[in-house]
Amino acid sequence: MIYKLSNAVERKVIETEFGIPFKYPHIYSPSLIINGFNETNLSVVTMESPYEINYAIWGLMPQNFKEDWHIFQNNANTLNVGLRELENIQWMRESLEERRCLIIVSGFYTHLLHNGGTSTYHLYKPSQKPFMLAGVYNVLEDGFYCSALITSSADTSISSYHDLSNMVPVVIRKEDVGLWLSQDTSLDQVKEYVERPPKVNLKAELISNGVFAKNLSFTSDLRTINIKN
Repeated sequence: MIYKLSNAVERKVIETEFGIPFKYPHIYSPSLIINGFNETNLSVVTMESPYEINYAIWGLMPQNFKEDWHIFQNNANTLNVGLRELENIQWMRESLEERRCLIIVSGFYTHLLHNGGTSTYHLYKPSQKPFMLAGVYNVLEDGFYCSALITSSADTSISSYHDLSNMVPVVIRKEDVGLWLSQDTSLDQVKEYVERPPKVNLKAELISNGVFAKNLSFTSDLRTINIKN
C-alpha cells in the first residue's frame, strides 16, 4: 500500500505535460509530501471531465456520502483499493465501471525492510516530469470528489523497493489516458490493464526516514534530502 505521494512540480509544468488546464488554477500548490493520513487533496483527471484537472480528497467514500472523511477513514482505510475490492464491493464496482480517474504525481514513497528497520525510497520518472496513476473516484453529497489509488501486485520492478506490502500503484502511460478514461472501455479491458500494466521506467532514490518528520517547503530537487551512500 502507498500512503505518501509527491507532486513537487509547478502548475504550468503539469498543464504543459498533459495539455489540459487546471479548473481552479490558483488553488494548486506544489507539495513534496502528500500524506494520505491527513485529509488532503489530489490533482485528478476524471471520466466526467477529461479535459481539465480537478481536485479530489484522497480516500474513496461511497457516492453521495454525507459523513465526515475522518469518520469514514477510521472505519475503512480507502486510500488504496485493489482489484478484488473493486470487483466485489458493490459501491466500489460502480466506481471502477463509471468513475475512473488519473491521479497526477511527480513521485511516490515506498518502504523496504532493512536491518531490523525500514528504508524509504522516492520513486519518480528519470525526466522528473509528472506522471499519472490509476484511480477511481466518487462524488460526495456536497459535490466534492473523493478518490483512491488502484493498486496491483503485478509490477515487480516497483516491488523491489516496497516489501511492506505486495501492492503498488498502477502507472498509466500518456498514450493510454484515452483508454483509461473512455466510457467505451470495457470492464475486462480495465481489469487487464490493472493486472498486466505496461512497464514504465521509474528511478528509485533512498531518502532519510526523517524527511516525514520535517516541515519541508517545496523544492524541485528531492535529492537535497537524500541519503548519500
